[in-house]
Amino acid sequence: MTLSTNKPHPPEAAADNAVRKDKTVLPHLNPPEPLPLVDGRHHRSVVTRRKIVEALTALIREGVLVPTAEQVALRASVGLRTVFRHFDDMDTLYREVASSVDAVVMPEVHVRFQTSSWQDRLLESVERRAALYDQIAAFHLASQIRRHESAYLDSLLVRSARYQRDLLCRLLPEKLLANAPLLEGLVLLQSIDTWVILRREQGLNAADATAVIRQATRALIAGMD
Repeated sequence: MTLSTNKPHPPEAAADNAVRKDKTVLPHLNPPEPLPLVDGRHHRSVVTRRKIVEALTALIREGVLVPTAEQVALRASVGLRTVFRHFDDMDTLYREVASSVDAVVMPEVHVRFQTSSWQDRLLESVERRAALYDQIAAFHLASQIRRHESAYLDSLLVRSARYQRDLLCRLLPEKLLANAPLLEGLVLLQSIDTWVILRREQGLNAADATAVIRQATRALIAGMD
């Protein structure tokens, strides 16, 4: 004996079907999912951490090349224990500062050159490096001072010098790359260390230091096609 498929549904079943149908047709009537709660403690931690990094950055920019944790805490308006609660040691803090410096450097590095010949691009790079070096020279000096006690800063300076060299080599023709004395002279001339000597030791302003490097670069590549 088979059951009839035309048997009428009870009223309760019909009501359930109507509800299910309504939910399908009008999904927007379903209650929205609750929004995630903002973790206030996490937000305060992020803000405090940023204040500490900004404090160290500001001190170095102002010429305090070996700032202490106490000086950083005072500038950030936090306790000394708070500094070391967010950063295990000063080396860890310097890593954060290096990241903020990279954020300044990298966009400038990738700007396209406006000139076409390698000679003109080389001279254009003098102008670019001068503007960039003036922004980061204090951080370079601070890293140099602490590199003997920080494996991280030592490796950072080595990588930075290698990167400066690679960027320069990309601009030069093969025959100049094969001329080792000339190449090494250009690498030294356009390094941040030369810039620091001209600005800090020889007391030149930015415009005069740039002019020195530009003229010396022209002299080195004179007669090269």
